[in-house]
Amino acid sequence: MQGLATDNYFIPGVHLDGPEGVELNDFMVAHTGVTATFTGGTATETQGDAVMADFSSRGGPNQTLGVNKLDITAPGVQILAAMTPLPATVEGGLPGQLFQAIQGTSMSSPHIAGSAAMLKDLNPGWTPGQIKSAMMLTAVTDIVKEDGVTPADAYDTGSGRVDLTRAGNPLITMDESIDNYYMYADSLWNANYPSFYHPNLSGEVTVNRTFKNERNVNIVLKATVDAPDDVEITVSPESILIPANGERTVQITVNGAKVPLGDVRFAMIYLTQPNGRNQMVFPVSFVRGQSDLALTKTCDPTVLLVGDTSTCTVTVENTTFDDAYVEVSDTVPRYNADLIASSVEGAEHGQFGVWWSGWLEAAQPPLVNAAVDPLASPAGYLPLSAFGISPISGVSDESITNYNVPAFWYAGKLYSRIGIVSNGYAVVGGGTGQDVDYINSNLPDPAQPNNVLAPFWTDLNPTFGGTMRIGTLGDGVDTWIVLDWESVSNYGDGETNSFQIWIGIAGDGHPGEDISFTYGPDLSDGDGGYLTVGAENEYGNSGQAVYFDGAGEVPMPSYPNGDYEVDVFSSPGAAGGSHTITYDLRGMRRSTFTNCAEMTSPWYQGTTYSCVDMEIVNALP
Repeated sequence: MQGLATDNYFIPGVHLDGPEGVELNDFMVAHTGVTATFTGGTATETQGDAVMADFSSRGGPNQTLGVNKLDITAPGVQILAAMTPLPATVEGGLPGQLFQAIQGTSMSSPHIAGSAAMLKDLNPGWTPGQIKSAMMLTAVTDIVKEDGVTPADAYDTGSGRVDLTRAGNPLITMDESIDNYYMYADSLWNANYPSFYHPNLSGEVTVNRTFKNERNVNIVLKATVDAPDDVEITVSPESILIPANGERTVQITVNGAKVPLGDVRFAMIYLTQPNGRNQMVFPVSFVRGQSDLALTKTCDPTVLLVGDTSTCTVTVENTTFDDAYVEVSDTVPRYNADLIASSVEGAEHGQFGVWWSGWLEAAQPPLVNAAVDPLASPAGYLPLSAFGISPISGVSDESITNYNVPAFWYAGKLYSRIGIVSNGYAVVGGGTGQDVDYINSNLPDPAQPNNVLAPFWTDLNPTFGGTMRIGTLGDGVDTWIVLDWESVSNYGDGETNSFQIWIGIAGDGHPGEDISFTYGPDLSDGDGGYLTVGAENEYGNSGQAVYFDGAGEVPMPSYPNGDYEVDVFSSPGAAGGSHTITYDLRGMRRSTFTNCAEMTSPWYQGTTYSCVDMEIVNALP
């Protein structure tokens, strides 16, 4: 465990961690003149690098790359490693030390880098992809989490712990071209990568993987799968013959239709020679999600008597911003239930199922606009410092601070959270570090940040000067949330800028949207002339920049102070087309089964499923 790892001390010391350390400290405070001795430790076997360090970085279900990260792990705790004799800091240790027991990413990463260098030396013709795949395919998977008991998963270790003794002589490798990585930028699970990860698996998807034989003889690998009960994975062909020094492409189908929405699943594909030697590993992980063409199915009731009926409803909805063609079907298990033909609405039907195909109209995004209006602001620029409102603490260059605020309307939705960014804009709904960018965009822009209110988006740095505040102001009738950047400095030239966003609180004199920008007496044309004034919606596909990098309705800053204000106005979005199918089924015999509606479309990859678990009984409880 990390707490028992040794640290570097300038004097002889004993390291105590956790409650024992606190207990000893309390005792010493309460007692003076007491001495003690420490007995020597007892050598004890440990699990070594079969245990993940508790400080190790992990992957997670929020990753959107389309490839699983982590890729692989390596030893990183208590590594005896070379040390510079001239450390840069006191924490680096005593001068003159050539070796230390060190831990962390700075130890695990060199293990991987050194392994890659050795593999390149052994196989000069290998590409970086082949080197990576050699390490991943041959990794050790018998790893546990930091508790020493729970088996680690692909978010902990990727493929597993590197084993250079096997990676140096693998049966197979994998590679991918840079052109394909660009082509699959939005669906990297399709790249020839030595793992499979899907961030939003709506049901079933089939991908290809190509293996290269690194031997001078034909090899045969048998694919076996270790997966949870609600996950189906098939490899075709199951027995893979790869010619000497040749390649073979296989299809891998991952079906998570029975997994609840939002859940994460892990599985492993093993590729093994018939004699049981040289087992290769290929991790599979995914988050069960919903496609942009949403499919839902319900049945009521889900538990029914033999002879009774249940009404099932299948709905497909287009949440994309393009018209889409879909095909929907639902098959009733013939031995468990009977479809009542006269009950079918919204679909064609046969003896054991229903089907429908057609076009669904695109959804309409919220439309956001902005315009120069000298009367947009309720009161003009009123510095919040004049009202005794304290500056936001902890603000730094390239920072965002999120606040829960009274509800307000924007682009047809109610929001009660907002993020104020050091670079002169706000993110409606709040944001993360990924929403912070000193490079301003010409709005709208689908790239992050989105849902932007940008009174003065440029490269600002409040640590060079100025303050940021947030508060509420009212006139006795109406109340506004006010975000204030007062005399905040440009990063490059040091010029200062004062400006505000005023947002009317919903229901407090503001039945709808009320948002405006206003400006103070000090204002530049942005840092280096780079500046955006405008707004956009949450998708980055509707918005307007009234000023961008020197062009706009009013050239900045050549306007009279107080005459330049911006009004933000919008209209709500509209739902896309939908289609509903309903039918009744009659319970035929006592049984339990899962009944799934499925959908395909040229607009996305794979098959989307929505399933209902049903039970037919002889008597209700």
